[in-house]
Amino acid sequence: MAFFTAAGRLRRRTYFLRVLALYALAMLVYALPGLLYAVQVPSSVALLALGGFLVIFYLVLIQVLLRLHDLNLSSWWSLIMLLPVVSYILGGGLQFVQGTIGPNRFGLDSKRPHLLPPAVTVVDLEVN
Repeated sequence: MAFFTAAGRLRRRTYFLRVLALYALAMLVYALPGLLYAVQVPSSVALLALGGFLVIFYLVLIQVLLRLHDLNLSSWWSLIMLLPVVSYILGGGLQFVQGTIGPNRFGLDSKRPHLLPPAVTVVDLEVN
């Protein structure tokens, strides 16, 4: 599955574990400069931490987009997360709503790979 690109789908459990790991990494990036420098954090370390936050933000956004794809929703739905209260509801809801069963426009179902799109069958018709 993709981790750095928004192509494909992402199951609930994988989404939860990835976002949990990214949030833990974000807390580490936040706490580490304060633990290393008790009085004042140098500008270079603060800029490095800011860069780390931007990378983590990008990775969390990619996970949200992949999860929306699993629900057969466009990536544009992620713009709703700009609304303060709605973002908490959407972020929590993405962990509990089951994805589309079977393939959708964003790819095959990774939970049920045996379900394939319906094939077009050709029936022989006899003309009398």
